[in-house]
Amino acid sequence: MTKRILIGAAALGLVLAAGAAYAMGRHGHGVKMMENMISSRIDDAADFIEATPEQRQVIDAAKAEIFKAVEARAADRQAHAGEVLSLLSAPNVDVGRLNALVDQKAEDMKTVGHTIVAQIAKVHDALTPAQRQKLIDHIKKKHARALQNAE
Repeated sequence: MTKRILIGAAALGLVLAAGAAYAMGRHGHGVKMMENMISSRIDDAADFIEATPEQRQVIDAAKAEIFKAVEARAADRQAHAGEVLSLLSAPNVDVGRLNALVDQKAEDMKTVGHTIVAQIAKVHDALTPAQRQKLIDHIKKKHARALQNAE
């Protein structure tokens, strides 16, 4: 049970990181910066668990799919921002249309989240039980260190 919670927490962390990359997308360098940071951490974890070349292919393919999903959702950011500004500039605010935009953004994030979870499952299946346990221990240690630094 604890293992599932930790895997869920790791998945949530990736979803949040992808969300941050998505949110930063309006800045040309934001998404790429987040991709580089996430990619570096994933590569370090793959090194830590001594992933095989075949496993690294699965991991790299998963990263590529996740980044592609994040970038696809960020591509229309300018149009969305323009529409929000247009609605806010009107004499009367169209609350229904603004709510529809919020709903669309929520659906977009949900789609990205589901893509991330699917890719995490593929990587999970590619790892051995010993590698998964080593990764979980590594995540626990990093999480504990982060909590200590926050205090």
